[in-house]
Amino acid sequence: MVALVTIIDKNGTEHPLPYPSYYDMTTAAVVDSARNVSGYVRGMVIRDNIAKGALKWRYLTAAQWSEILKLFTAAYGGNFYNKVRFFDQVAGDFVTRDMYISDRTAGGWKVDANTGYVTGWTDCALSLVEV
Repeated sequence: MVALVTIIDKNGTEHPLPYPSYYDMTTAAVVDSARNVSGYVRGMVIRDNIAKGALKWRYLTAAQWSEILKLFTAAYGGNFYNKVRFFDQVAGDFVTRDMYISDRTAGGWKVDANTGYVTGWTDCALSLVEV
């Protein structure tokens, strides 16, 4: 199965993400606008088709979730900005864009009683935002 989202790290290595339980893409435009003295909006598109993706997994192992997050964490060899290949709603095809990771959340679910380590996470979610 082809990955819906693939992270391409600073070394060019591809990291296909597990198929998400939830995939939501937002396409935005940056507009410089204001109202004139007659009350009409006057504006100009500064940049169009900016992508933001929200991904969520019902369950990931601690190792899977950690590997995803480390791709964007410099302390673990990752990079804040990475190339991301994803299925784009406007193009109707896969595109690759420079993106950064935004909010990340997960709920500890499976815990090893002997070590206290979380070994599984539920509702793992993250946002990827185009640079």
